[in-house]
Amino acid sequence: MSEKADKHAALDQRAEQPRLGGRGVIVRGRGAGRKRSHLKAQQILRTFSPVLLLVIWELASRLGLIDRLFFPPPTEIAESGYLMFLDGSLVSASADSLRRLFIGYGMGALAGVAIGLWLGLSSWSRALFEPWIQITYPIPKLAVYPLIVLVVGLGDLPIIILLAIAVFYIVVINTIAGVLSINRAYLDVGRDCNASFAQFAGTIALPAALPHIFTGLEIALGIGFIVLVAGEFVGSNSGLGSLIWQSWQVFDVGPMYVAIVVVSLLGYASVLTTRLVGSILMPWQRSRDN
Repeated sequence: MSEKADKHAALDQRAEQPRLGGRGVIVRGRGAGRKRSHLKAQQILRTFSPVLLLVIWELASRLGLIDRLFFPPPTEIAESGYLMFLDGSLVSASADSLRRLFIGYGMGALAGVAIGLWLGLSSWSRALFEPWIQITYPIPKLAVYPLIVLVVGLGDLPIIILLAIAVFYIVVINTIAGVLSINRAYLDVGRDCNASFAQFAGTIALPAALPHIFTGLEIALGIGFIVLVAGEFVGSNSGLGSLIWQSWQVFDVGPMYVAIVVVSLLGYASVLTTRLVGSILMPWQRSRDN
């Protein structure tokens, strides 16, 4: 009986020891090195895949495989962008679009977070107002642009209001979801301490819902740029959207592509900035990711 017990103990001890390779190399270490090499290869692919696309586009346009009138070589587009930068038209259009985006996005985001916290914490208010949010959310935001123009007139204001509306829905829905995902024990602690509504919102709900809120803010940025460009198509004589529309009307596709690229770069930079702010406000997320 003791001999069997000794055998089992030896087997258990052998199972607990790390698996070694042929020359005493831990297998898990080899897997980690392979994983690092895969990550490096993926990073190289991620870096060079856009470059490869541009090279193929350049060659196809130069060789006449695609219509050069509608798909000029990337080098010509870059030259157009450089000339637009020198004459100030690109900087002016970008500044006008960013100004509208900053105001409209800020208004919609602040309202979405504030109302989302309120509806998330108040079940009676949520029962009253959340159905209206869900009913009106699917309405295309551009569909209400003519109504906004009738109410406030032409100019920047209807575009800013349209932006704020589009951003508001994304942020408020994500904020409500973030508040509802809070562990009930934290809310019970607040009630036991007789916390006021402002204390609930500022010290419990807001920090706990930040991951959902920043997810909504990031998604809302993409929606904001789409609505901004579409609004400038029809409601403005300045901005990147207006530049795209005017260039298309006269078949001057070089500035059109330049404006499209600038919109994408501004959107990407905005997303990275949002993530940076989120990592600063949520240090616990950084430690968990690491």
